[in-house]
Amino acid sequence: MRFVLIRDRDSFFRCGASSCGLTRRVPILFAMDSADEPVEKRAKSSATMEDKSDDGGVPVRCRHFVQRKKRYCKMTVGRGKQYCGEHEVHAVTDTANSGEDQSGGRIPCPLDPKHSISAAKLEKHLKICNAKPKDRPSYIEVGINASSDGEGSEMANDEAGLKLSDVPVDQLKSLVRKVEGIFEETQIGMIEEMMLEHEAFKEELRNESYGPQTLKHLVQSASLLGILERESFFQDDVAFVEFGAGKGQVAFWLATALQQSKLKNVKVFLVDKASHRHKKDNKIEDRELIQRVRADIGDLVLRKLEVLKDSRKVVGVGKHLCGGATDLALRCLIRANKDGSGGDVLRSEGFVFALCCHHRCDWKTYAGKKFLLRKGISRKEFDLVVKMVSWAVCGTGTSRERRNAEEDGEGGGIKYAMTRTEREEVGKKCKRMLDWGRIQYLKENGFDAGLNIYAKPEVTLENVCLIGHIK
Repeated sequence: MRFVLIRDRDSFFRCGASSCGLTRRVPILFAMDSADEPVEKRAKSSATMEDKSDDGGVPVRCRHFVQRKKRYCKMTVGRGKQYCGEHEVHAVTDTANSGEDQSGGRIPCPLDPKHSISAAKLEKHLKICNAKPKDRPSYIEVGINASSDGEGSEMANDEAGLKLSDVPVDQLKSLVRKVEGIFEETQIGMIEEMMLEHEAFKEELRNESYGPQTLKHLVQSASLLGILERESFFQDDVAFVEFGAGKGQVAFWLATALQQSKLKNVKVFLVDKASHRHKKDNKIEDRELIQRVRADIGDLVLRKLEVLKDSRKVVGVGKHLCGGATDLALRCLIRANKDGSGGDVLRSEGFVFALCCHHRCDWKTYAGKKFLLRKGISRKEFDLVVKMVSWAVCGTGTSRERRNAEEDGEGGGIKYAMTRTEREEVGKKCKRMLDWGRIQYLKENGFDAGLNIYAKPEVTLENVCLIGHIK
């Protein structure tokens, strides 16, 4: 390898260090391979330079092989070492046969073996490690709302990861006929429209500066608040709990509507397992009115929340509560009524949940398992159903060119022995069947529930909400 001094015009640059702002012309030194040097020799030379230091005896790069990336670690190592600081812990196993200890006194962290620590500083590290178990508040009980309702004894489905394309067409058509039979028998396709608009959104919805993306969320929130008002959930001593609150847009407008009303002792409580930036609820100055807690819905016990101790009623709210989160929220509200002792006054009055993402449902948490099993839908078939629901809202899944070709008659959109329109109808029927199973579960646990269309399809294809009242 040889070094060449380049002096052409392109190799000069303007230096900003000069106080007078003049251009400084600095020659740049480039490393150039000899033209007559063989490729194999250049590659070997490069590898040698990468792995060896100047004295030729100490490895420059870490010798730990990262299995996930299928390559060696690229971190440099200290003098006399073969492993970087992060991977020194692996030197014990890698050099066990040689009897040498290359670990440098490092051990895997007992709380999280993904990182290593100095053995001498173990006690100090355990006090500050980010993986240290945090003290759980009283309202958190892991998995309390994620029960299997007694059907957990069924064997795990080994075919849960099976693709629809791997299922024989005859088997898929048999399942489709079964879903259509349940759909016709229960008449769950008869859903009434309830597209309302709350007064708090009167000016906001007519703001011409808003684009379609902003307006579509406002339209949905306005309709959900209008439904809450129409269903007489706006009462004194009510705590509204928004499950899966996200950035809290629904809760913000709900708190705004409550501030404009004359209701007494009302609160808005947000639940979400993630921590979001730019939360809308932070714009409400009255922090007694609106509060947020970071918790998984599957672990939440409403009766143990201090912020709800002065409330007598709880109303659940959710906008696009994805898949299994809806089932967890339903169990959370039902458990609030079941766990109450004679002296408790807090109880779940009802809920309004905008449903979403049925493909995210799973057998363990799904609330309507008993209904499906009575109708002959097994766990294996359930896993196929939650895949077919995407046909209703996810389009074709093909490129624009292919869609145009199909519309011109080159294939006609036939897949799984069904046209695109037929698949879309099957997807909708699968969604409604899963919702009907939830309704049956609610009836068994003291709630009257039903489905309503709360927004136009042009606003959102997930435009069905589940409304429930305590009996």
